[in-house]
Amino acid sequence: MPENPGIAAALVRLSFLVQRHYAQICAQHDLSPAQAELMCVLKDQARGLTELTRMLGVERPGLSGLVARIERRGLVRRETNPLDRRAVTVALTGRGKEITDDFYAEVSGRLRQLVAHLPADQQEQFTTTAFGILLAEEVPPIFGDAEEPGTTS
Repeated sequence: MPENPGIAAALVRLSFLVQRHYAQICAQHDLSPAQAELMCVLKDQARGLTELTRMLGVERPGLSGLVARIERRGLVRRETNPLDRRAVTVALTGRGKEITDDFYAEVSGRLRQLVAHLPADQQEQFTTTAFGILLAEEVPPIFGDAEEPGTTS
């Protein structure tokens, strides 16, 4: 396959664009990008601390601090497994779920607008290509996977 020198520049510029939108929406919801990322991972289910460190690519002390900060805001709660008192899961509170659902919808809508001008077949090809990269790199479904090819949104 011939080398495409523009692909790196395109990916970096696209990353900057997505990060800028994401950061703006985080600020509007009074969340740091790390807090929003954690809350999106918890959007549909509680998760254990070990699973969260793997999914978010952070060390346990950093995750504990992150959880503590948003726990103080009443957005998440820690739960102990009654069968294993050492196992702790983190779940959204009712208020945290509301904020996460609003944030998730706004980010999803804003990012969809970035490709809205493309014909449907190019949008589908972009989605397939992006998920191909994510799967090959074993990126966990941090922002959900409702739009992964072969699923319904």
